[in-house]
Amino acid sequence: MCQERPLPLNQIRAAVLFADPVSKLIHNLKYNGAFGLSKPLAALMAEAWQTWRMPVDLVLPIPLHAERERSRGYNQSTLLTRDFCHLVALPFAEKGLTRTRFTTPQVGLTAVERLKNVQDAFATQVEVAGKHLLLIDDVCTTGATMAAATHALLAAGAQTVSGYCVARAV
Repeated sequence: MCQERPLPLNQIRAAVLFADPVSKLIHNLKYNGAFGLSKPLAALMAEAWQTWRMPVDLVLPIPLHAERERSRGYNQSTLLTRDFCHLVALPFAEKGLTRTRFTTPQVGLTAVERLKNVQDAFATQVEVAGKHLLLIDDVCTTGATMAAATHALLAAGAQTVSGYCVARAV
């Protein structure tokens, strides 16, 4: 798990720890327009998935707010999801979740601030009732973002929600 306090997620896993060189690759993917890095990072996820695989009906990326995605030009989690699902043959919905309000970037916030920042910030855009879902994000620090997204998915009837990231912060 990414944190000690209980989360609404079934579980959260990461392919690797957030350390060099992966941390630099993720930073470049996220902030420097190096969207081609999603393929090797997704390959790390696919390789690690072989030891963890579990039943999944649908994979969803953690969404960016539309304004942030417009300014960045892409959502790194969507790229990772697309590439990961291609490698492991899982179905995904790129727009299965939306971020309903603009939130401050989580970097530099405390765990409590992170939870409050993303509370009620997500809405479901696809039918999830009774499904086992997997959320994809680039980095897990406290699990707050995935927890907030999970609340929306469980409220829409998802049976289980698990999270999977490229890297877990130490």
